[in-house]
Amino acid sequence: MGAGSERTIIRKRARCLRSPKNLITKIVMTKATNNVARVAAAVAGLGLVAMSFAPAVGAQTTTTTTTTTSSASVTFTRDLTVGSTGADVTALQTWLISMHYSIPAGATGYFGLQTKAAVAAFQAANGITPAVGYFGPITRAKVASMGGSTTTTGGTTTGGTSTGGLSGGEADLRNFDLQAGDDLSEGDSNTEIASAQFDVRGGDVRVERVTVDLQPTVSTSGVNQHPWSFIDNLSVYYNGKNVGDVDTGSKDDWDQNDATSGADFTSGLDYYSIDIPVNVIVREGDNNELSIRADAAGSIDTGDQVQNFTLKIPTDGIRAVDAAGIQEYTGDNGDTATVGFNAAQNGDLTVRTSSDNPSAGVLVADNTDTSDSFDVLAFEIKNSDDTDVDFNSLTFNVATSSAASSTGASNIHNIIRRATLDLDGDTYTGTVSNVTSGTQTIKFDNLNTSINGNDTIDGTLSVELYGSDNHFSASGESLTFSLPASGVDAESADTGDTSDVSGTATGKTQTIGVNAGISVEAGNSSQTESYNSTTPANSTGSFTLSFDVTANGSDDVYIPKTIFAGASTTADADTTHGVAVATDLAASTTASTVSASLSSSADNDPDNSGYYIVRAGDTETFTANVTIDANMAGYYQIGLDTVNFTTVSTGGSLQQLDLNPADYESGQLYIHGL
Repeated sequence: MGAGSERTIIRKRARCLRSPKNLITKIVMTKATNNVARVAAAVAGLGLVAMSFAPAVGAQTTTTTTTTTSSASVTFTRDLTVGSTGADVTALQTWLISMHYSIPAGATGYFGLQTKAAVAAFQAANGITPAVGYFGPITRAKVASMGGSTTTTGGTTTGGTSTGGLSGGEADLRNFDLQAGDDLSEGDSNTEIASAQFDVRGGDVRVERVTVDLQPTVSTSGVNQHPWSFIDNLSVYYNGKNVGDVDTGSKDDWDQNDATSGADFTSGLDYYSIDIPVNVIVREGDNNELSIRADAAGSIDTGDQVQNFTLKIPTDGIRAVDAAGIQEYTGDNGDTATVGFNAAQNGDLTVRTSSDNPSAGVLVADNTDTSDSFDVLAFEIKNSDDTDVDFNSLTFNVATSSAASSTGASNIHNIIRRATLDLDGDTYTGTVSNVTSGTQTIKFDNLNTSINGNDTIDGTLSVELYGSDNHFSASGESLTFSLPASGVDAESADTGDTSDVSGTATGKTQTIGVNAGISVEAGNSSQTESYNSTTPANSTGSFTLSFDVTANGSDDVYIPKTIFAGASTTADADTTHGVAVATDLAASTTASTVSASLSSSADNDPDNSGYYIVRAGDTETFTANVTIDANMAGYYQIGLDTVNFTTVSTGGSLQQLDLNPADYESGQLYIHGL
């Protein structure tokens, strides 16, 4: 539909809306015969029935509304801005449309750029300054003085935020991780300066807001310390889509905070905060990453390029609402990112672990034959400069669970027969070091891969293992692969100068097994307090932690039915039980009485009743049940630390799969105590 047609429809709407009587007549009598009726139907679908204007609306209007539906008055009681949702947004949009301010999308219930423009036009027409489209106290008072009121029917809202479209129940945001992004150069647009990763458990959530704190790190006289002099706009992207943005180029856009008055930043320099309104549904179990992007100012002085800002998302910086209407928060976790400003264009590379990084598991070797190829590290390299960059070599570090030596499974030259690298679709074969002390490495030389300016490439490191006979004498050795910044040799395709590289990518620990092994995936968890109102010190907490175990290789695996639950240092070293659970993940944990049991969908070993058996290629679910009788009130949390297995049910020594409990943790639970 052309612009002329849109203007015609708007004029028709305006003629209809000049009379409240006409408005009611259109809503009641002409459901879907024209564009005005379609607007009214959409409004009614959101719970908004009609707009009345006191004292112009008479008894006939009231009677018509009453016979249409039962309704309740909505009062504008909160500030509204880009990203706001709810019945009051719908009411505001309908009122603005009735006052002849254009919102082409109609009354959708979402405060977007069209609504912002309409509010700004209303403010300019009524002498409200600044006319920036923010619906605050002054504008609300003006609307009220003009007799604006609305009626709505029922709808599921909490704090003005719709919970529609959300599945599940009360959600939990956990495992927050802030990753550094790219530095900014003058005039850069839509550049990722950080990314916030987190898990959603228990149900879907609608993310409503992201708060960003920035603190300058350089206090030298003459060097600008104000973020609005460096950044014109901040935005949030999810799955490549812009889900929120805010202007940042003015002092009035920011809140200034004294760092000495709190624990947000330790330096004495002031820091600056800004809220980015967001509207996006994040599904439970999705790979959740919010990309924080910036537009750089077009005039950054050379002297100001020495300035850096420390970026933080505070503890409650990411706010969401779940399907139960409960506000959920995440952020901080001690993570910060540095935002710098570059003059050189030799390539500014950032190395980081990819979201596709393989889970911890067992690399299954054969007695005599070369093993399958195993992916052991997935990573990304980002180039924040405009210049293209050529890679010369990549050198990966390999840490073994025991010090390197000339023989045995602690020398990777005896373990890894072949190492391959897939870098942006190009495949290379690496050289495995043969050292008896120090750092062991895999190096890939003579690379023929480049990365374009302001681009990201992906890489995957894979290894094949020798047959264990005459190469390594025992199972149980573990390997951890990493790509540090020092391992990246790259240069600008234009200048030939060495590129700047920061960051690191580290894989999960991989254990070596012969003929058989396991992999473990996290499942569901729950936690409940049994509160003793008579004697709070006798209150207990019950935790349930489920996980799936898959038997890899040609042999069945056997897992003892025993479980250990206690301090993480002891759990981490446990090689005598089937499962070890760390109970001290929360800071409040003190000495407590702990009991635990282990159950599984796996069959009992017919030859040894003390073991579960997981058949080769099968996956079985295991559940750890832990009860904590707390000696002191506080928050408690558990996590899966190790799973031990053997390939023979009688007489075989157990092999340990060492896990990171934070990847397999329950939620935190407050237990009353002394």
